[in-house]
Amino acid sequence: MLNKDFYPLGLRALALWLMLPICASGQSNTTSISGRVLDQNSAAISGATVTLRSNHSPTELTVITDEAGRFRFEGLLAAEYGLVTKQAGFSTSHRVITVTGAWNTAIEVLLQPAPIAESVVITSSHLLPTPESMERIPGSFGIVDAQVLERSRALTSTEVLRKVAGVNVRDEEGLGLRPNIGIRGMNPTRSTKLLLLEDGIPLTYAPYGDNASYYHPPIDRFESIEVLKGSGQILYGPQTVGGVINYLTPTPPQKREGSISITSGNHHYFNGHLSYGDTLGNTGLLFGFTRKQGKGSRENTRSGLNDFNFKSVTPLTPKQALTFKFNYYREQSNVSYSGLREEEFRANPRQNPFRNDFFYGHRLGASLTHAYVFNPDAVLTTNLYGSYFRRHWWRQSSNSNERPNDAADPLCGG
Repeated sequence: MLNKDFYPLGLRALALWLMLPICASGQSNTTSISGRVLDQNSAAISGATVTLRSNHSPTELTVITDEAGRFRFEGLLAAEYGLVTKQAGFSTSHRVITVTGAWNTAIEVLLQPAPIAESVVITSSHLLPTPESMERIPGSFGIVDAQVLERSRALTSTEVLRKVAGVNVRDEEGLGLRPNIGIRGMNPTRSTKLLLLEDGIPLTYAPYGDNASYYHPPIDRFESIEVLKGSGQILYGPQTVGGVINYLTPTPPQKREGSISITSGNHHYFNGHLSYGDTLGNTGLLFGFTRKQGKGSRENTRSGLNDFNFKSVTPLTPKQALTFKFNYYREQSNVSYSGLREEEFRANPRQNPFRNDFFYGHRLGASLTHAYVFNPDAVLTTNLYGSYFRRHWWRQSSNSNERPNDAADPLCGG
């Protein structure tokens, strides 16, 4: 006589016996990947992030290497995987690994020191090196980036700076040659209440003395602008009562490229900008030239300038880089300080009786910047810079009863 429990027990035993080959087959189809992350001297790199991605699935696995630089991924199916290894101070490694058997795949990942010096020497000229540093800067911060400059088609720095909240700019001749910039209600005359920088270096001719801005570079040769308002500006130099404005020049391109832009209009307006860059060996080179000219809204008012710039960036080692810049600027303008009397304005609001008011500006500037990277959070930047600036502003006397004045007028000092 058969036991009534035989069938359930028998069925369970039969099912278990049938599942054994399946489990064994499933276990035999899984494999693992293990390895070590080393530097160029075969030293172990601990704390590196190793990410494994399947080319047939969006799933990814991430592990951190131990003190010996070891890592391991288990329970993997035979397939093709992408392995990405990252560590601060090293170049990112990308590898493709094909797993075909049920055994462990052992590999070694070699990380090369990252060429971080060039990127650091670029960001070292910024007031805001990274977006994360925004949280640590006291005060408010404004950025006019390359996209805004491109879309706005601004012709002068006056137009661009007015896009930043809290910045007031009073123009003089319409070409933005000597903008009067004020921040948070301060007197904008000659921009004396703030510090003007180019790539982190003062650009006015006497920043520690007379900070009056009789020289201001054209906006055409800049890539972006940073504006710092608040107590944080005290870190960057003298004359920072109102704030700091930092103009940033472009980085030399990796491959040969150039551009020409020309804008013209009425009143003899012309604005042409030429740019050319290339990388020779490991040195990036960038040349730029700007010609800007035009007549003002009054008679006997016209301006013209030539601006030439050169910039080179050379990584010396993976941890240090050298930047050299040179600038030549020349301006010749027929502009006046003086206005019109009431009867003169009624007679002709566009007239300018001071036809002998001329401004001649001439500037040569150069800078050498060395950046040394101790680690991603500690960088030593050394700037050596100088400039020669000469200006002549010939002004016709406005005290005489004779207008326009002439050399025969004794009240003109003739």
